[in-house]
Amino acid sequence: MRLTCLMLSSCLLSACSAVVPPHAWTFDPTHPQPKPVLSPDEGVSLSQRLAQLQAERTALRSQIATEPDVWKRQALYARLHALGRQLSPLERRTSQHASAL
Repeated sequence: MRLTCLMLSSCLLSACSAVVPPHAWTFDPTHPQPKPVLSPDEGVSLSQRLAQLQAERTALRSQIATEPDVWKRQALYARLHALGRQLSPLERRTSQHASAL
């Protein structure tokens, strides 16, 4: 019984260590990580691309809302999904840099 409890606790501890990200083991609060910074040109191009993709998304959503044919809407939903996959990393990156300010 003791051996079973010992094995079970060691398995649980090893499983927990796999969940912790590697940078957490070397975290030092006295030396904080530098905040991500965008150059002005990079920020402008990122915001322009983001605005362009958001405008495309809005246009595509309005086109989906007015399309009466189900099969054509399915193709539009596929385009909307592909557009969302392009837009999502840009929005994440923008939010990371906005929170760093």
